[in-house]
Amino acid sequence: MRDPTSHIVGLLYEGVMSPSDWHAGLDALRCALGAAVFHYFTLNQPDAWVSDSLDNQANIGLHSKKLREYEDHYVANDLRMAILSAMPTGQLMLDHEHISAREMSRNAFYADFLGAFGFRNTLGVQVRKEGTAADFLGFLRESDRPAYGEAEKALMNRLMPDLMRAAHLRAHAGQLARQAALGLAALDKLPQGLAVVDASCHMHYGNPAAERLLSGGGLLQCRNGYVYCADATSQARLKECIQSACRPSGERKASALCLGADGAKLVVNVLVLKETMAAVRSPAPLALLVMADPARPSGLDPNLIGEILGLSPTETRLALLLMTGKTIKDFAMAEGCSWHTARTHLKNLMRKTGSQRQLDVVGLLQSLRLG
Repeated sequence: MRDPTSHIVGLLYEGVMSPSDWHAGLDALRCALGAAVFHYFTLNQPDAWVSDSLDNQANIGLHSKKLREYEDHYVANDLRMAILSAMPTGQLMLDHEHISAREMSRNAFYADFLGAFGFRNTLGVQVRKEGTAADFLGFLRESDRPAYGEAEKALMNRLMPDLMRAAHLRAHAGQLARQAALGLAALDKLPQGLAVVDASCHMHYGNPAAERLLSGGGLLQCRNGYVYCADATSQARLKECIQSACRPSGERKASALCLGADGAKLVVNVLVLKETMAAVRSPAPLALLVMADPARPSGLDPNLIGEILGLSPTETRLALLLMTGKTIKDFAMAEGCSWHTARTHLKNLMRKTGSQRQLDVVGLLQSLRLG
């Protein structure tokens, strides 16, 4: 005969990666316990602020503001939370075994909050504790229902190992997802093109700067998901560098190549992505391509430089030109303006950047290099 709890366990493990299944698993557990409400949340110390809150209040007509009111104003002084926090993780708390009926009647939370909504009996447990964060799960019954007993204890104790394991996995997956989101957000802002490729030059990831660069029909391009150079000689060198970075462990090495002759140029650094990196899960070795225009400080976007330093577009162009070793005369010629106008732009540039010499401007731009 099939174990009646197997469905709940399955939903909890599916819930590690699926919020809807996690909710369904907790709600199925609520039904099995004969409870009206479940409330799962993470309590963060020392300020007792609540995150990752989940409940079924919408199904029973309890206004969401009331649960948020509990999390904002009552949780820090909740008698039940004080008891649970002192208990080991995985140990059940039935509130009537720790709090007398007299204490409940005199307690503002029981009388004014739980009682006002027709609830009284609580079964609770601290499911997970890591550092200053702890996950709590509570089930409420209506006041006219009997208190939880041995049958509910037995059910919870039977499910507790799987519940705790799934909660730890879910928290870890959530942490990785948040870190990945922050990392991707940072990569999206980088001016350099970053692309992760395998030995066949197949691109597994490219940040927005790489996508723009590779789709521009320039020295380095991407077609059907593969990175390649328009020039056959450069393509052979690129492939050699990538394959060198994707050799078996211990033989891999980084390298760099400069594409283009006079005029347009592109520097491509081919770096090794070590298999030990937590973010890299691939059956084959991978390499990281870092692409930048050497004529600009690490390929910094002019708009980004202007925003950082508070420069006008013309002043930004002047700063970038000085960075390449050109002079104010070269700028005047490139802009088609008079020497006097060029000098005015230079004075404004130096005033806004707090520089005394043109060399100071160059040094400032070099400090903005992002790798």
